Amino acid sequence: MTDRLAAIQEALDAFQRDEARALLKEELKESPSAAAYYLAAQAARTEGDRVSYLRKALELDPDYQPAAAELGVFAPKEKPEPALTVEPAEAPAAAQPEVRLASIGKRWLAIVIDGFLIAIATVLLLVAGGALAPLDTAMASADQAAVSEAFSNFQSSTLTVNLVISAIYNVALMVSFNGQTLGKLMLRLRVVKKRGGRITILDALLRNVFGYMISQIFLLGYLWALFDAEKQTWHDKMAGTVVVEERRTVSV
Repeated sequence: MTDRLAAIQEALDAFQRDEARALLKEELKESPSAAAYYLAAQAARTEGDRVSYLRKALELDPDYQPAAAELGVFAPKEKPEPALTVEPAEAPAAAQPEVRLASIGKRWLAIVIDGFLIAIATVLLLVAGGALAPLDTAMASADQAAVSEAFSNFQSSTLTVNLVISAIYNVALMVSFNGQTLGKLMLRLRVVKKRGGRITILDALLRNVFGYMISQIFLLGYLWALFDAEKQTWHDKMAGTVVVEERRTVSV
């Protein structure tokens, strides 16, 4: 693999499709190859363009298995060229799969993992800040009114601290780790822009702070993903993002 092909593959793996297309334009102009056209198929804007690039890859190298296998997936009803006798089942294990939208189950599990970590951080910060002291004092006094007021203040403090930590956690990690929190990292999920590319800090703020507040209204924003064609929640729609499962890198 040439340095430029490797850079294109890295851009695709990071869902930086615009950067990949710019590099591909230079590669196809200077050194057209089956591998380059195969990567162009991965960065294609439409399925028609993808099929066209895959065919071009096979024109240059009829034995290029990744393109032959993927063409069998995207155009199963079309007859192959006379020189080709490859069945889709013959695809090698290293063939690169299509990017898939993350399942609702995996997304919920990632949220649970992140929520657990945020809850731990919230408790530790409250304890370190002495937020439990007024409640302990009120309970020791056996004054019911004082206990009630102290507990109400503790609830307010907990909610505020939890929201702040949640916002910092989600925004900082998603920007730093290209659309991933620790929960999403563990489950190999990533938040990307709907048209490809990594999210910006503004996208992260819109999605994970303001968007979360709207989606949490009776959880309707989360439940929306169950019926949405692209499995988008309301906060995904606000930021123009989708959640995908990570792809494995293919050798070309």
